[in-house]
Amino acid sequence: MKKLIAAVSLVLCPALAFAGSAGVRFDTRVMQSGTPVASSSVWVPFGQDAVIELPGKVRIVASAQEPAGEQSLVKAKVYGLAGGKWVPKWSPSMKANLSKTPSFEVDLKGTGYHVVVMPRAADQPSSSGS
Repeated sequence: MKKLIAAVSLVLCPALAFAGSAGVRFDTRVMQSGTPVASSSVWVPFGQDAVIELPGKVRIVASAQEPAGEQSLVKAKVYGLAGGKWVPKWSPSMKANLSKTPSFEVDLKGTGYHVVVMPRAADQPSSSGS
């Protein structure tokens, strides 16, 4: 099995301003030809982008708005690398109850990659990881 690689790009200063607040955790899995190649969980405050990348292969940019009632607007953009540039491959959005189990899934044609993005409502993790 290939080594799991996931690079997460977040700007720390704005995230620190939200310490102890509610937000969204994006659990992301990338598979190639049925074999897992990357798995990542990233927490961000509502309204901010989470960027998850399998370097040189796949990039996912996802965000969720603060819920209105039980529904939150969730958006994602999935990119593939082509000719040295990130090319948009898929751009789903949905209104979802983040306390349930919504997800986005896509097979990136011509790459063999299958991407799953699962947004979940979550409090910001503490620095101790709990």
